Amino acid sequence: MLTREENELLTRVGPGTPMGGMLRRYWIPACLSEELPESDCDPIRVRLLGEDLVAFRDSSGRPGVLEEYCPHRGASLHLGRNEEGGLRCIYHGWKMDVDGNVLDMPCEPEGSTFKERVKAVAYPVREQGRTIWVYMGPREHMPPFPNFEWTLVPDGNRSIAKVMEEANWLQAVEGTVDSSHADVLHNGADTLLNRDPNRPADTKPEIGFRDTAYGFWTCSWRRHQDDPEHFNRVHTTNMILPFFCLVPPRGHYHIHSYVPMDDTHTWDYSIYYSPTLTINHEKTMARRTVMPGVDLYPDRRKIRNLSNDYGQDRQAMRERRSFSGIGDNPHEDHGIQESMGPILDRSREHLGAVDVGIIHLRQVLLEAVRGFQRGEPPLGIAPSIAYDQIRSLRRILPREVPWTEAYDYPAEDIFPEYAKELIE
Repeated sequence: MLTREENELLTRVGPGTPMGGMLRRYWIPACLSEELPESDCDPIRVRLLGEDLVAFRDSSGRPGVLEEYCPHRGASLHLGRNEEGGLRCIYHGWKMDVDGNVLDMPCEPEGSTFKERVKAVAYPVREQGRTIWVYMGPREHMPPFPNFEWTLVPDGNRSIAKVMEEANWLQAVEGTVDSSHADVLHNGADTLLNRDPNRPADTKPEIGFRDTAYGFWTCSWRRHQDDPEHFNRVHTTNMILPFFCLVPPRGHYHIHSYVPMDDTHTWDYSIYYSPTLTINHEKTMARRTVMPGVDLYPDRRKIRNLSNDYGQDRQAMRERRSFSGIGDNPHEDHGIQESMGPILDRSREHLGAVDVGIIHLRQVLLEAVRGFQRGEPPLGIAPSIAYDQIRSLRRILPREVPWTEAYDYPAEDIFPEYAKELIE
């Protein structure tokens, strides 16, 4: 349980807030490359950390991220003309390049030097892994770019889904660090409703965690259904500050990036990737039910949402065909997290033994943001961190193997049948 003051400290991300200031010291995803498909394409609105921004790709293909409002009179640059190396405001014609330089002021007198003395707010940008990243903090503190493995694999070995979650970012992160919910929310039909008495699922995991330079990783282990006396099913999840969660693999690796749009909305980038396997993007989007135009509105809000109970099928629940009645992981996860309200009041919780990972997450974040308030550098930006070497695991291990040795014990990751259908 957190105090209300601690909850406010962790959840508020706008300009001038402690957490907002800390988050601005990391490179964060701003949008997908596909959202700016070609040079001089339409600009798009981007909302990050409570700020209204506009992203565009100039005539040479360079992406840029500017404050949405023109530095002249505050008109929206999202309505602007993207042409000839810059974004031109349609109000008085001011034109800005990707670095915020004012290229033209057509209404100013001949010979005016005004444009040399004005600059639009522009953030450093990097495009990597079919994602456009932005750094929103002080330039003198800009850290090295985190070369996550998923940003380095061939494009065909990666599938990215982007969905808006209408809840605070911490609810999303906590939902992923929490291992035990998967046995119930996602698999309750098998583990609870239609439990096999000869192969009962272990829904009471033991959980450990270990701190790292990038954050921490948790390990959960359960008795293996086929041989509970001799083997455990072991999963790890890596919490990479500020909001990246590398979850147990399924033949391919899977990482979430929960980017705060503001205090009550979050971008969920769900990324499947493999160093060696080609992933069918269309199949993975369809399986996850996050297909734009089918499962999502154009702004990437979910068509099944809180207002329609996420399409919950009560008849399927009564007939024991579905535990949640919602039917797929993304909608189940988002549905539960959004049902808590825009910002969960954590002072009213009652945490149990299975919540040790959640408790540790909050402790790490509180220590990090309080350290930032004292002038310390944020956790997880050290140049020595090998982001491309961070891996999670999902394995069957002998019960005598300690969880601390899960990474060292020679065993293959579990590759479920459904995941093989997503590989080309």
